[in-house]
Amino acid sequence: MKRNVWRAVLGAVCLGSLCAACTTRQEIRITGSLRNADGATLICYRSVGGMFNSETYDTLALQADSTFALTLPGGEYECFNLALYGKKKLGTLLTKGGNIQVQLDGQSEQPMTILEGQDEKTTHVAEVMSQLYDDVFDIRTRQGDRWEIADDTIAASVRRKLTDYALSLDKEVEGVDEELRDKARQDIRMQLLLAFQNQLLATTFRSSEATKQEWLAELDSMTTFCSINHPYSPFSRAFYSVVSYDTGIRYYTKGEPKPEGVEKGVELAFYDFEHRLTGMAQEAAMAQLFLEDEGQQRYDPALLPLADEFCKLHPESPWMPWVSRAVGKNRAFNETAIPADLHFPDVSSAQTIKDVTDLYKGKVIFMDIWATWCGPCRAAFSHISPLQEYAAANDVVLLYLSIDRPENDEKWRKMAAYYGLKGEHVRVQNAFHQEVYDTFGRQGALSIPRYVIFDKQGKIRFTSAASPEQWDKLKEQLQEADR
Repeated sequence: MKRNVWRAVLGAVCLGSLCAACTTRQEIRITGSLRNADGATLICYRSVGGMFNSETYDTLALQADSTFALTLPGGEYECFNLALYGKKKLGTLLTKGGNIQVQLDGQSEQPMTILEGQDEKTTHVAEVMSQLYDDVFDIRTRQGDRWEIADDTIAASVRRKLTDYALSLDKEVEGVDEELRDKARQDIRMQLLLAFQNQLLATTFRSSEATKQEWLAELDSMTTFCSINHPYSPFSRAFYSVVSYDTGIRYYTKGEPKPEGVEKGVELAFYDFEHRLTGMAQEAAMAQLFLEDEGQQRYDPALLPLADEFCKLHPESPWMPWVSRAVGKNRAFNETAIPADLHFPDVSSAQTIKDVTDLYKGKVIFMDIWATWCGPCRAAFSHISPLQEYAAANDVVLLYLSIDRPENDEKWRKMAAYYGLKGEHVRVQNAFHQEVYDTFGRQGALSIPRYVIFDKQGKIRFTSAASPEQWDKLKEQLQEADR
C-alpha cells in the first residue's frame, strides 16, 4: 500500500539550500474534522512544489476527537484530494497559502464542507477539475461516456469533441487569479489528452494500418493543442499517465526506432523524459518513475543508476525525499540474500502439476499461485505468519507456484526471499503452463492469488481455498485435508 508520512516529508524536504526556501515561503495549513468514516483511513493525494504526485498518498493521522491538521510550505497553488481509502472521495482543495478549515462526513452526499480559506470561485475550479477527473476515469473504465466517444472510431471527430470541451471548460475557470486559472486550464488539457490516448489505444488495437495512421496524425494535433511540456502540465493528476502513454505510443504504436544502447522499460522512459521534456515537466515525470517502481513493487535494478542522473539534473527537487525512499527500497530488494529455508527444487523435467506435487508425497500441500507483478499477491504475504507456524508444526508443505515468465526468474527468487516466504518455490514450466490455467482458471484466464489445498494422497481437496487473511477458515480446511 502506497503511503507517506507528512512529518517525515516535511523534515526531509528542508535539506541544504532548500532550508531557506522553506522558511521564507508562505505556509499552507489545513485543519478539519472527520465523522462517519466507518473505520476507513483518511488519505490525501497532493501536489508537491506545484507538481501533482499521482503515485503515492499521505495518510492523515486523526486525533482522539477525530480532528486532523497538516502544515506544508506554500507560495504557489497546490492541489489536495482527500478521500477515505478504498471507500469514498471527499473533495478537492486548491490553495497557495493560509488556513483552510473543513468538515468531512463519510456518509454525506456532499462529504466536504469548507468552513474557511477557499472562496467560492476557487471551490468551483476545484469542482470542475474533480468532475473532469471522474469523467475521464469513467471513459477509461467504460463506466461512462460524457463526450460520446467510446464508439466513435473517427479520430478527427473524437479530437474535435475533446478540444471543444476543453475550450468550454476554459470559461468555467475564469474569475480566479492568473496562476490558478492557467494551472486549471493545463489540467483540463492533460485530462482530455489522456482520454484521447485511451481511445487511440482502444481503437487502433485491431484496426487497419490506414485507420491507425489517421489516429496517430490526430494525436499529434491533440498533443500540440495540449502542450505536454508546459510548466503547469505536472499540476494535473493525469500528467504522469499522459507522458507514460506518450512514450509507449511513440515507440510501440508508431514504431519509432529505439535509441541505440537504451533498453526498453524504465531506461527507455527515463531517456525519453530526459530528451523530450524540460523543467518541471521533466522533473515530475522522472520522479514519478521512481515512485511507480516503489508503489508497484517492481524494484527494477535498471532504475538504480538512473537515480544519480536524476539527482544531477534536479539536485534541489522537492521530490527528493520520495525518490530517495523509493531508491532505498529498490536497492534493499536487489541486495536481498536468499536464505536456506527457501527451497527451489529443479522441476525442469516436470511435465504436469502432479510431477511437482509428487515431490511431497504423503503430505498436505498448501499451494499459493502468484506472480511478482501481482499486487494482491504481495499484499497477502503480510498475513502468512500464522500459516507458516501451523505448517511447521503440522508438516504441511507450503508450495509457492509462480506464473512468472523465465526472464523474471531472478526477480522471482529475490521477491520470495524479500517477503520471507519459507517453503518450496516453483516457477511454472512451459510443459504444464496450460494445465495450470485449465485446472485453476476459467475460459483461459487465471485470477491470482489463487490458493489450492492437496491432501496426503495428492488429490486436490480445495480448488479455491481460503486465503491466509482468512486464517480460521484456512486452518479448518488444512485440518480437513489432513484427515
